[in-house]
Amino acid sequence: MTNEKRRMIMANGLLLLTAMIWGLAFVAVKNALDVFPPALLVGIRYLFATGLSAFLFRDHLKELSCRDILAGAVTGAFLGMAYIVQTIGLKYTTGGKNAFLTATYVVLVPFGCHFLFGERLNARHYLAAVLLFIGLGFLSLGGERSGFNRGDLLSLLCGVFFAAHMIVIPRYQKNTDVYALIVLQFLFCALIAFVWHLFFEKHEALSFSFAAFWQLFYLVVFSTTLGMSLQNIGESMTKASYAALILSLESVFGVLFSSLLLGEKLTVQMGIGFAVIFLGIILSVTAREG
Repeated sequence: MTNEKRRMIMANGLLLLTAMIWGLAFVAVKNALDVFPPALLVGIRYLFATGLSAFLFRDHLKELSCRDILAGAVTGAFLGMAYIVQTIGLKYTTGGKNAFLTATYVVLVPFGCHFLFGERLNARHYLAAVLLFIGLGFLSLGGERSGFNRGDLLSLLCGVFFAAHMIVIPRYQKNTDVYALIVLQFLFCALIAFVWHLFFEKHEALSFSFAAFWQLFYLVVFSTTLGMSLQNIGESMTKASYAALILSLESVFGVLFSSLLLGEKLTVQMGIGFAVIFLGIILSVTAREG
C-alpha cells in the first residue's frame, strides 16, 4: 500500500468519525437549546473549546504570525456564521428541511473549488453529490409541508457558509500550522457568536441544570474540540470535495442517533435515503480526477 493510499484511508476515517460525533451532537443541541439562546450556545461551546484546544496544542502557538491570525479570523468567521444562521433558521422551519437545505454545501464545495481554484472534477464526483443530495431529501423532506420561508433561506445561507469554510481550510493549511489554525478559528468563532448574542438576542437568566451541564460538556469536548480538530486534520490530508461528501454523513448519523436515543421513528423511506447516500459515498471514494 502506497503512502498516498494510507493517507487517504486515514483522512476518510477521521472525517467519518467526525461525522458520527456531530451526528450525536444533534441530540445534545436539541436539549441544550431549551436552556441557551442559539448564538450564546455557539459562543460558550467555542470559548471553552478554545481554552481546551489551546492547552492541548500550546506548543503550536509559540510563533504566531499576522498571516496565521488572519487565517484564523477568516475560517472562524465562516464557521461561526454557519452555526449561527443554521440554528436561527431552525426556529422558522422544520428540522428535516433545515438539514436538507444545509447539506447543499456538498454540491457547492466542488463547484466553488472549480471556479475559484480550477480544481478538475469528473462525472463521479458530480453524480455522488447528486445522489447524496437525493438521499438527504429522502431522510429529511418526507411528509413535510412544501413552501419556502425565511427559515429555509437561512438554512441555504448556512450551506453557503459551510461550503466557504471547507473550501478555505485546505488553502490556509498550506501556510499555517494545522493545530494553530484549529485554536485560532475556535477563538474567532466564539467572538463572532458572542457579538451576535450581545446585539441580536434577548438577555435572560438561564435555568441551568445538571443535564444541561453534560450536554454542554459533550458539545465542548467531543463535538467542538475533538470533532473540529479531526475535521481540520482530515481536510489537510484530502481534497475539499471528498471531505464535504464524507462529512455530510453527519445528517445520516443525526437521524440514526435521534431514532435510537430520542425514540424517533425510522421509516422505510429513511432506509432508502441511507442506501442512496451510501452509494454516493462509494462513488466519491473511488472517483479519480479526470
